[in-house]
Formats: sequence, structure tokens, C-alpha cells
Amino acid sequence: MSRTLVTATLGMRRSRFDSAVGSCGVSPSRISAAARPWSFRISQQLANRRSKVGPMFHRLVILSIFVFLLGDALDSHARATPQQAECNYSFSSGSGNARLRYCVSDRGTIPFAEDSTLHETLWGAEGYGICNESPVASYWDWDEDVSTNWNAPTLLKLTVNTVKIARTTSDGIWTLTQTITHERATQDIKIAMALTNNTSVARVAYLVRYADLDTQSELNNFSATTNSAIGWDQSTPFGPNDQYGLELRNTGPTQFGYVQGFARTTNFPPNPCNFAGDSAGGVVLHIDGSLALAYVDTIGANKTKTATMIYKGL
Repeated sequence: MSRTLVTATLGMRRSRFDSAVGSCGVSPSRISAAARPWSFRISQQLANRRSKVGPMFHRLVILSIFVFLLGDALDSHARATPQQAECNYSFSSGSGNARLRYCVSDRGTIPFAEDSTLHETLWGAEGYGICNESPVASYWDWDEDVSTNWNAPTLLKLTVNTVKIARTTSDGIWTLTQTITHERATQDIKIAMALTNNTSVARVAYLVRYADLDTQSELNNFSATTNSAIGWDQSTPFGPNDQYGLELRNTGPTQFGYVQGFARTTNFPPNPCNFAGDSAGGVVLHIDGSLALAYVDTIGANKTKTATMIYKGL
């Protein structure tokens, strides 16, 4: 699928941002080049889950709302390099309608997954992103669109059902350790994303998983719930029996205070610091859209929090 950057649009966003910052008496050059954190609603949901909130968390929330009001700083592609992921580790099992076949890159993305019924690829791109809320910095790997602020990945484990890969940001702040497992009993793809804060201070992090879904065609229907995002083609009674879908869903208890699925109205990947951008408020029909699942919370100094999700056929 095309990932062509629209230079004119980016220029307009940057111009609006510079104007907003200037009106606040702040030099645009002093603001980090990342889109606004989507933090106002997040802070409310996190507050509902916490009985005690420390002073540091309050300061981070205030900073997030300030950045939110400044508007979009840059498109998420601004510091990206085209770098198509390769199939380094392949997994398959079953046959017919019970078959699952996919591969994992050495960077922890899933470049290819095949529909068990129609034997067609399920997405155009798939990957993950991280946002460090303060100071604002984003890191992402959307398969063919990769930010330049990662160190080389490390393979930690490889078995017939599982691959485990670790990757640290080039500033040393975060290490993302992913365990991707072929769930043979249910024919699901399970992904455990363990995010470690390598610094001596607590930090607020956003963790995002994304898939540019293409079930049978590029035009699909999309919806979302609190813990999942869904894409599908509707079937017609007594019509062709070839309409299916895919769900990206949180599974098991989560260590993150905020979890939310997003039905996205574009196939372009999100900026991890503005993961709710281009998302629909309800069901959207017959569009070239995408799925996203986002997690947010404070991660303590030298601590780790894990989010676990599955890709499940419908």
C-alpha cells in the first residue's frame, strides 16, 4: 500500500503549530518534534482507577494538557525511514479453515499473516509505537515506516511456537521486549509487550499496536471497544460465504491503567503521541482504515509493565 507523504499538509500543520506556540510566547524550536499527547481523557480514566496519585503524576498531566493545546507539531512520518521488514521467523499450523500462517521480522513486527479461509494476506502493514510523554519523544516501527531512534534488535528466544525480541531506544530510556506466540489451540497470534523504563525517574508511557487491515480487499468496516479494535466484511444472507474479519484485543489482566481500542479512518499509522488521531467515534463502513490498541500508564524507575494482546480471526 502507498505511504506517500503529503508535504503540503505537513507544512500547514507545522505552520499552525508555530503560530500557536508563538502566541504563548514560546519559541517553536524549544518544543519537541512530536504530535500532541492525547492526555486529557487518559488522565481522567487513570484517575478513576487510582485512589492515590503522587505529585509527580499531577505535574505530568498538567504538562500533557499544555502540549495537547498546542496542536499537532509534526506528522509521525517526519523522522521515518522506508525500511521494509523481512520475514525472519515463520510459523504455521493446521489446514483448511483451521490453518494459521504468519511470520515475524527481526524487529518484532508481523509483516505477513494469512487468512485461514481465503488464504489471503490480512494486512498491508503491522507494528508498534511508544511515546515518552515528558519530554515528548516518539519511537515507532510500522513495518515499512520506521523511526530512526532505535538500537538494533536482539533475539532472546526462538522455539517452534515463540519468538522473543528485545529492542532499546537509542536514547536508552526504554526497552521493549516482545514475546510473540503461535497459539495453536485457538489459532491466534499472541503478543506480550513488556516495556521497561531504564531511567532513575518514573515516566508516563504510551504503548500502541497497529495493523493496516485488508480482509479480502482494502475497503473494510471498523469498530472498537474499550479493549479491542475490529475490522470485518459483512456477509449477505444466502450470499457468498467468504466474508470474515479480524480482532486486535487485549487479553488477560493488564498492568496499564488505561486501555482503549481505536477504529481508524485511515490506513496510515498513528503518531504514538497522538494515537487517537484519525479515529472514529462509532462504526465506520467500507473504508481503507486500520486498527489500533493503546495502553497508557506511569512506569516507575527501572520498572517494567506488560501489555498482552491477540490477533483473532472472526
